[in-house]
Amino acid sequence: MNILVTDGETRSALAVTRSLGRKGHTVFVCGREMNNISACSSFCRKAFLLPDPLANGTGYSAAIAEIALAENIDLIFPVTEQSVYALNRARNRLGSSVILACAPPEKMEAVSNKYTLFQSACRLGIAMPETVYVAGMEDFFRQRQRIADFPVVVKPAFSKIVEGERIISSGVMYANDQDELCRLYDTRAVLRYPSLIQELIVGEGTGLFTLFDGDRHLALFSHRRLLEKPPSGGVSVLSESVPLDDGMVEAARKLLAGVAWPGIAMVEFKRDIRDGTAKLMEINGRFWGSLQLAVSAGVDFPALCLDYYLDIKPSSLCCDYRVGHRLKWTFGLLDHLIIRLKSGRRMKAMLPPESPTIVQVARELLRGRSTGTTLDVYDPQDPNPFAAEARAYVGALLGLSPRK
Repeated sequence: MNILVTDGETRSALAVTRSLGRKGHTVFVCGREMNNISACSSFCRKAFLLPDPLANGTGYSAAIAEIALAENIDLIFPVTEQSVYALNRARNRLGSSVILACAPPEKMEAVSNKYTLFQSACRLGIAMPETVYVAGMEDFFRQRQRIADFPVVVKPAFSKIVEGERIISSGVMYANDQDELCRLYDTRAVLRYPSLIQELIVGEGTGLFTLFDGDRHLALFSHRRLLEKPPSGGVSVLSESVPLDDGMVEAARKLLAGVAWPGIAMVEFKRDIRDGTAKLMEINGRFWGSLQLAVSAGVDFPALCLDYYLDIKPSSLCCDYRVGHRLKWTFGLLDHLIIRLKSGRRMKAMLPPESPTIVQVARELLRGRSTGTTLDVYDPQDPNPFAAEARAYVGALLGLSPRK
């Protein structure tokens, strides 16, 4: 099949490219940079430079439609949320013969809207942080006196907000006191929209990856985040496969079945150090950053997802994988180390007590490949993506290219 993978600069796109290329499919890659890590893979047939979907969603989707027509593309994997949003709005431009391998807009909104997601989780009795629901800026100033315990986490309802042709990107924010919290709501445009203020859960990040079919899991994999970027919580830079947690599996099933979810999703939790409970953080209805860990440990989600969209479903639950396998993102780990060195005690206070020390992180960074660890980007059979990432990283340090 001819397959187009978007957002080639991401590690998840690289994992998809390698997985499907190794299965014998012809893989095309597009991205905001011509020499992105996926485009440099030996499994990429041809690469395309596209507009940023955040800034020009219409131009982006038009360019995708042109590529699909010119290269006889059978299926498109939109990898990031912004690509999913842009292409979902232009499904009719892709033609009836092209499969867009993502959930439709109404399903994406159902899992992406944290405001309604946590309300649903509360009704279903799913463990979650203490939460204050804020309808907008004015509502915050009416409710702010309710916030007494700090630090708190501020989460916009959507990580991506569509305004006309633009897509506004947002992220998690933190406040250590009332003054910082008020400043956030005074200055951040994204907080004009609904948001959540939640207690800060200190503990290990853990995720459940699933291929879901309306009301049931078809494939499952779980991992824990050993180190993240930023260190207080973000993308994993060192992760490890762990046994499935029955409570997480059932919580994910309830939430996804509630919207009849079709396809892949990652349900994120944090295991609260106070009681060991896995508490819901969010759901991502797309491929995740540590996708390569699942593939390397034994659950090939890109291949399973491709089959799913071709109406080929596994006869039994796919969840047989190696527990204890690790995935290390070298340059992400370096960033983690740099952030901790710069932040000092303030960052240390936000980390779980058992977090590795700076010295231990440095040792992990310098440790080479082993049988139980896969490097996220470096692959001796496909070395060019790592070389491209190294060039981009050094360029960013020297101010020659933007830092990711």
